[in-house]
Amino acid sequence: MNPKIGNKRWLIIVQFLLCYLVLYMDRSNMSIAGPSMMKEFNWSATQFGLVSTAFFMGYACTMIIGGWLADRFGGGKVIIFGALWWSIFVFLTPFGTSLGLMVIIRMMMGMGEGVALPAISSMVAKWIPKKEAGLAQGICLVGVPLGITLTMPFAAWIIQAHSWKMVFWTFAFTAPIWILIWLRFGKDKPENDPNLSQEELAYIKSTQDGSQEMAGRYTDLTPKDIFSTPSVWTGAVSFFCTNYLFYLFMTWLPTYFMKGRGLQLGQSALYTMMPYIVAVFTYPIGGYLADKAAAKFEDNMGRKIFPVFGMVSAGILLILGSQAANAVNAVALISASNGLLCLTMGGYYSMPMVFSRKNAGKITGLWSTFATIGGITAPLLTGVVVDAYGYTFALYLGAGISIIGSLILLATVRIKEIKPKNASEIIPELH
Repeated sequence: MNPKIGNKRWLIIVQFLLCYLVLYMDRSNMSIAGPSMMKEFNWSATQFGLVSTAFFMGYACTMIIGGWLADRFGGGKVIIFGALWWSIFVFLTPFGTSLGLMVIIRMMMGMGEGVALPAISSMVAKWIPKKEAGLAQGICLVGVPLGITLTMPFAAWIIQAHSWKMVFWTFAFTAPIWILIWLRFGKDKPENDPNLSQEELAYIKSTQDGSQEMAGRYTDLTPKDIFSTPSVWTGAVSFFCTNYLFYLFMTWLPTYFMKGRGLQLGQSALYTMMPYIVAVFTYPIGGYLADKAAAKFEDNMGRKIFPVFGMVSAGILLILGSQAANAVNAVALISASNGLLCLTMGGYYSMPMVFSRKNAGKITGLWSTFATIGGITAPLLTGVVVDAYGYTFALYLGAGISIIGSLILLATVRIKEIKPKNASEIIPELH
């Protein structure tokens, strides 16, 4: 950070961090309330997996349209609408008195949250130069483990002091608070901020070497240009694999520690915090390392090194954790596994900005849709596997999918700027 240039862009990034925090508080409260809900409604593991999956079914529906709307009309407007929408359905969750009604409510909530990630990515692409993209995304993503970490003990306390229903009625008001902060301090793009210095605006438009922006010069990319690029799709498949394991952790760790390791609710909430405390540090570190590696080895290899390393290491550590002799050792190994998994995210989220800065929201929307397919399959498939074979096999499956994803990323994804198929469409972007 250079005080001579100004640091307003990082204040915007902090607001995105807070948005992620709220997003993950509102969605992860289901995992800590899960055991109480399973007991009250007499759900099996498969039925709870279906309820958890319903959120992601709605989530997947709005990812691509959210990115497109953010690129076209501004991400802030998109997130405000989404935040109000999902807050209504957080509040309504306790009224899901049947399995079918609960599935509908959680699906509708997911539709509101689905627009947020691509909208944030679209705005990061406008606010941050490419050489800081990984670090910026990593800092934004710190809100993910912070949100989950804060949710676990707070939700457990609410359940013990009141009921699982009060968890959802309390959390429904977090997103409106973020909206008020954004309306006061946020802007969709730097050109709209009257308090931003001309020096910082020029720096935001710079490339990795600090020269005037050339990335993004292909301003007339068509959807065909973007979605006919093989690496956009293979990158999305690899991102699915990363997120399958991520969502397995998010939706099943509290239940695993209680039912698979025999812990009480308070212990389970405490132990579930540990993997996310580790991730608070590895998200920004992974983004920083991705930027440094890209500067040294160029984007194609540099932005893949740490995602590949993180996914392989996460899979191996999870297998070891599943075989740990006691809960303490299991928590330590699973925490390291989740930390290294989250090391990948800054690199992954910076890749769409390399493909096309102007279309980063659309590409992130596609990748987030594939990630959400991981969110759909992981809770439900884990429940089915747990019922059929037990927790250990379900963890093995998650580890294997993570390792496969690393191989797909390494072997099939080329991270470089997308060019129009028609050379006449190349129009330099003026600043």
